[in-house]
Amino acid sequence: MWGSALIEDDFSFEEAQVDPVAVFQKSYNFPPNGDGWFETRMGCTADSLVKRLRKARRHNKDSSQDIDGFIDDIRTMKSLETEATIRNLSWAEGLESCIKGLGLSDRSLKHLRQFGEVRAVSLQKACLLWDKAESTLKMLDEHEDVWGVEEQQAWASAMRDRSDARKMWRTALFHADKLNKAEHGYLEYVAEQLKKGPMFVADLQENMHEAGMLRKSFTTRKFTTLLNMYGEEYNIIKGSKRNSYVLIGNDGLVLKDVWAYGAGFLDADGYITITERGEPRAGMIATGERGKLHCEDLYKTMDCGVLQLDNKVYKNSQRSQHRLQFYSKADLRKFLTGIMPHLKMKNLQAKAVLTYLDEKDPVRKEELKRLVRFKNWEDDSRKSSELLNSWGVDADTIGKYAEGL
Repeated sequence: MWGSALIEDDFSFEEAQVDPVAVFQKSYNFPPNGDGWFETRMGCTADSLVKRLRKARRHNKDSSQDIDGFIDDIRTMKSLETEATIRNLSWAEGLESCIKGLGLSDRSLKHLRQFGEVRAVSLQKACLLWDKAESTLKMLDEHEDVWGVEEQQAWASAMRDRSDARKMWRTALFHADKLNKAEHGYLEYVAEQLKKGPMFVADLQENMHEAGMLRKSFTTRKFTTLLNMYGEEYNIIKGSKRNSYVLIGNDGLVLKDVWAYGAGFLDADGYITITERGEPRAGMIATGERGKLHCEDLYKTMDCGVLQLDNKVYKNSQRSQHRLQFYSKADLRKFLTGIMPHLKMKNLQAKAVLTYLDEKDPVRKEELKRLVRFKNWEDDSRKSSELLNSWGVDADTIGKYAEGL
């Protein structure tokens, strides 16, 4: 199509059979990194695409009418994308005009998709302050008499409220704006490094020192604080292992080896057990939106397990818990076989459960069950002693059950 040739792109609405209205007719799920439809499908924003088309129009006068039509399609799509972004915010109902009035640049829309829920309180306050100012200005606009001192003061107050609302809005959306040029450079470098997969802080620092980027005065503590406080602005979040970080891409977490990553997650926030009834189980538990993303991505990439999202930690709790659990023999075998070479803390439990799955001898199965349960409580002297007493054995006997695994 002419559009693709003029902007040197392989994509067009017609070739992809895209109906702009149909795309956003229902709830639209944006990528975890906040990219919009244009960034995801075309690798650029709608505004930059329009600029390229306008430039092409100057050199292709014969096609100007077609190009104008294509630009209109882009603007329609952009408008629908904006509506979908606002509609996806749980708190936005009734505040749509305020959100638009406060400013919706491509950057603002991206950050709304990323942080609109976790920063909802501050964003709502900005909207309510904006709404208050707009209501005052509308009332003054309808005032037919000459303004007196009271009206002038009300107008000045409303204008201050509008300014304060915009500042509050920008502060809530763009936490990283307060950083200096060097700090932005550090985060950009880390994001580029994490395209290779999850990395530890020490390795990131070493690479930056070798590249001559990191000042000596910028300590590990300062570096970690920078990543924890502002990393999300660059799609950087904590990894499954302690002091590690991972990048969020268009398709979710950027993982070099999903099994190694899953092993780190299980070691840190997971379990492997055999219930009292003899049922082998494994799973990972997380909280918050980022924890939810971890569970969703591992479930999608590993293609096994049972995903349980947004469970209440306890009745009336405001905090949600997310679980990726493995119950069936097929799921357990696939999951444990994949992660076992990378496990640091629960390797023995994984071996025992894998052996248990195929074991026929009931006596040996009971030994494996006790081994797994004891290892899970080994660091709790009271609980481990209770288990040993209930079984009538000592720790050395349990240790012998591990022989041959």
